[in-house]
Amino acid sequence: MTATRIVTPVLLGALAACGIFDSIRDSSPLTFAIREGHIVDPPPPPSQIGLLVSTETQYPCLGYQLANEFSVAGSVLHVSVSDRVTKPEVCATAIGPAGFRVLLPVTTGTYTLEFTREGITDRYSVTITATAIEIAPIESHFTHPTALSFPRES
Repeated sequence: MTATRIVTPVLLGALAACGIFDSIRDSSPLTFAIREGHIVDPPPPPSQIGLLVSTETQYPCLGYQLANEFSVAGSVLHVSVSDRVTKPEVCATAIGPAGFRVLLPVTTGTYTLEFTREGITDRYSVTITATAIEIAPIESHFTHPTALSFPRES
């Protein structure tokens, strides 16, 4: 066996231990939901409205995170989504998508939700009433809601 054949597995093992392979690229379509409930752990005393985004790609364990940046400008909720997915430190034995959750600073009213990825922007109108959260597509390329209406908690 040559030295190259011995060094390569050792080098790959060392790189994996350092976390070099902890980031994956994923440009698969995204699904999202806007729901009211306890979105973060531990849950805050009142329920809040949150955006839940997932890749269509399934991963070998739960907890893969999709890199993103969230900002608000007036009534525009903007999400810049990366194609970078990071592996969880602990692998819960279940298959699932990569994703993220964001608390939305919203009340009743109408908002524009924008997703931007690799220079492409998807837009939705989001209307929040006392009883429901309604989503209406304006322009969609790489995202789609899991439903167009979500009930509010009473």
